Amino acid sequence: MPAAVSAQQAKTPPQAAPELTPCYAKNLTDRMLCGSIRRPLHAAAPSQDAGIDIHFAVLPAINPLHPQEAVLGFAGGPGQAAFDAAATFAHALRYARESRDILLVDQRGTGKSGLLQCDGLNLTSQFALDENSLDMAEMTRRETELCLDKLQVDLSHYTTVAAAADFEAVRLALGYQKLHLYGGSYGTRMAQEYMRQYPDAVLTATLDGVVPFNQSFGAMGAASDASLEAVYAYCDASPECRQQFPTARAQLQQLQQTLTERTISSKVRHPRTFELIELKLTRAKLQQALRFALYSNRYRALIPMVVEQATQGDYSALVGLMLAQDFAADLSIGVNFAVVCAEDQPFWTEKSRAEFAQSYLGHSWLEGAEASCNVWQVKPVAADYTAPLQTDTPVLLLSGGLDPVTPPGWAELAMARMGNARHLIAPHATHIVASQTCAPKLISQFINLQSASALDDSCLQQELRKAFLTNANGAVMPTATALAASPTSTTISAQE
Repeated sequence: MPAAVSAQQAKTPPQAAPELTPCYAKNLTDRMLCGSIRRPLHAAAPSQDAGIDIHFAVLPAINPLHPQEAVLGFAGGPGQAAFDAAATFAHALRYARESRDILLVDQRGTGKSGLLQCDGLNLTSQFALDENSLDMAEMTRRETELCLDKLQVDLSHYTTVAAAADFEAVRLALGYQKLHLYGGSYGTRMAQEYMRQYPDAVLTATLDGVVPFNQSFGAMGAASDASLEAVYAYCDASPECRQQFPTARAQLQQLQQTLTERTISSKVRHPRTFELIELKLTRAKLQQALRFALYSNRYRALIPMVVEQATQGDYSALVGLMLAQDFAADLSIGVNFAVVCAEDQPFWTEKSRAEFAQSYLGHSWLEGAEASCNVWQVKPVAADYTAPLQTDTPVLLLSGGLDPVTPPGWAELAMARMGNARHLIAPHATHIVASQTCAPKLISQFINLQSASALDDSCLQQELRKAFLTNANGAVMPTATALAASPTSTTISAQE
């Protein structure tokens, strides 16, 4: 049992302390301690709703030198449960855990905190869907209406702003006096909101793959395009890649153009069962597969080969990359759209819409988000929500130079009014720097020093890009297990 919990139990009546029981998370052998607290769903009228159980888990410190402190991890998505990503947090915070507990809280509407989820298409149905022959906005609207009918919930109670109080309530229940924050992707926005509402509870904050308040998720289309361009620039600079794929860019453009004009029908092996199933290959499927591949240097190295094979009618390697689309089914669709529809859509302008539409992914996301938000009718957050966080709390911001989701420029937007912040860039990292680099040690040093000014970031310059695969022999394609266990999976969501 964490020392902080023991101390709190000694000072409060037994019934006031949450009951903790041993528990284990996926892909993590260490024993954790789990519990829950009851929270009002509607903060303005707590007596008028049945409330919600907020689930949390504590990964105890190896040597609890700081029993009154914990490192609180915020999951990504939006819509991922922190407990489901426990192995990811354990990796990123493995050095910090040497002396401090790791605290993980399932954000309301995710995981064991009242998951808001609706049935979606299975992988076979996704593969057989011909997006080119459908009105996708209308299809999204109908599916959203069915989801709303099933959940019967007001998503206004599931925004980032609303969720912050739950994290604070868990801190108080467990007796931690101060917290160090670590957030990845959307979790960085949740961390910033917690700091904004409860500044006195925070000693430090590490933001990894930063999502600012004043940046729309729709801008991720342009970020993905830039990251894909970096793959082909690296291929051009690689003699081996240039020799094997002399027309790599032209092949990508040819495939994109072909799929824009028509759907390609084929029979492929299901990536899990290996049964023959129907594939309707469209531009939408191609772009999603490429986008997910960009999250990992391992899979980026496959892209020229995958594209060349697809132009020649062999889609087996592409199918492996497409498996990542199935992972989004584990995320909370309710929390996802609570965030998008309350914190994003209300601030779109004609200019921003035009910017999103310049990217294929941005345009697709814009249409889908708008169709869904028109159904959900979530109450917008306050107009000043998009103002950058103003704080003098020590903040360490981490960005991957190849990040296809949250590029380094987003961190610069977030730190505009941070008086004690440092932004470190790992030039060859993708999304979530702590999953790929020496960042876990830097995070621990930052927490111990409560300052980022003296950190030696030279180790972040390490070359992480992989040699390009020139044939499928020996190539390990993505699997559902690998994608779910990957640290970068904290960011994979239906809307990103």
